[in-house]
Amino acid sequence: MGLPLENLPDWPARMGEDLAAAFVGVSKTTFRERWQAKSYPQPVREGGRILWSRRQLERFVDAQFNLPQPSGPEPEDDTWADFK
Repeated sequence: MGLPLENLPDWPARMGEDLAAAFVGVSKTTFRERWQAKSYPQPVREGGRILWSRRQLERFVDAQFNLPQPSGPEPEDDTWADFK
């Protein structure tokens, strides 16, 4: 996949195609074919960028493995709590 994933502290909240493909564990070509066929989550466009949400991809993978989906509101993300 060619991405230096070991250098990332965590997956970012928004991912481009390369990183989104790595996140779900498929090649960029496979990822592109499947999202264009609408069998993978659909991205949003921001300017010239095409982006996927980490949470969107997590829910998609969970559903593929028939894992329980969270019910109710998502817990608050306190990732930046140390900076408050």
